[in-house]
Amino acid sequence: MTNHTLQLADRVRGLTAPTTFGRVLGVPPEGSVALTSGSPDVGLLPADEIADATAAVIADPVRRARALDYAARPGSLELREWIAAREGVDPSRVFITNGALHAISVSLQSTVNPGDVLVVESPLYPLALSVAQLTGAVVETVPTDAHGLDVDALEAKLSAGLRPSAVYVVPDFQNPSGAVLAPERRVRLVELAERYGFVVVSDNPYATLRWAGEVIPDLDPASDRVIHANTFSKVLGPGLRVGWLVLPEWAYPGAVDIRARTDQHPSSLIQEIVAEIAARRGRFDEIARRATAEYAVRAEALIGGLRDGLGDAIDVATPEGGLFAWVRLNRVGADEFAEHLAGRGILVNPGSQFSPAGTATADTLTRIRLTFARHDADTLRQAARSISEAHHDLEAARR
Repeated sequence: MTNHTLQLADRVRGLTAPTTFGRVLGVPPEGSVALTSGSPDVGLLPADEIADATAAVIADPVRRARALDYAARPGSLELREWIAAREGVDPSRVFITNGALHAISVSLQSTVNPGDVLVVESPLYPLALSVAQLTGAVVETVPTDAHGLDVDALEAKLSAGLRPSAVYVVPDFQNPSGAVLAPERRVRLVELAERYGFVVVSDNPYATLRWAGEVIPDLDPASDRVIHANTFSKVLGPGLRVGWLVLPEWAYPGAVDIRARTDQHPSSLIQEIVAEIAARRGRFDEIARRATAEYAVRAEALIGGLRDGLGDAIDVATPEGGLFAWVRLNRVGADEFAEHLAGRGILVNPGSQFSPAGTATADTLTRIRLTFARHDADTLRQAARSISEAHHDLEAARR
């Protein structure tokens, strides 16, 4: 018998982590407070309403039959119609996905070829880079600032000859920076996409978590160069795994074809449950408002506590929504401080984890990302005190 060596396919063996995101610095002691997760607080998710909606679906013979059977590849028509009304598009352009990361994957795999250039923000959500690896694209970064993607910097690269197939951007309460892409930049980004022929994938899962300021419309879906990716995860729960895409007509068949070769369709049962809550009962926005009000309290507890304890040793913007505080350290190094905090039971993400190797800006390397989503206000105030004490101790040790 021939002895063949067992090995993974090349497409898997060649994959490496695009950043150090996800690595825990140091050995966290028992009882650590993790300020690292971008997930919503499970305690703020509408468990009772999900249970009631599930019972309603199962009690209805027609809907029960739909919930337990195969479904159409684009997803539930009832849910697509509800999304289409919110997005201001025809339901024929809406495509239900298994969460936002699946939406990003489908959109990039159906529009980007191996060797093409994909432009991403820096810093950015690292798992988007992991998805981008599957396309075989060459990743080019463009920096962000307090107003989101630096569209001037992007235009300069385009004028110099860069020709991307796609640009990936998180316009509202970006992960990790919490920045909101300015309205005029949104308009210009679409104009550049139409002028230079690339697609913009607008990944907008945090837009519903706004508690202050004015709502800014997403990138114009009327453009055939704009794709919207979104999810129910931050409001109804990431475990449901239901998201969506709004695709231009030309891109829709490709997305359906990819689905036909992978997952066939989203969960029929979960789609029926989400449709019951959102479309039939009209509860989505109220559920979002209820959780967002609590996130506002938590953000103030954490950020206010840090400002009180550290003063001009840090700079941090007051967010109007989202789940993140992007803290600049003015006196200590971010990676060093993150490791120091881990030893004291406080877990944070240093800014170096949010850019491909060698591409992080000087500002990003001074930052730590904290999330205020997963802990109550009292815990966050205590965490802010602990962070402040650790900072003072580290400074004293270096004198």
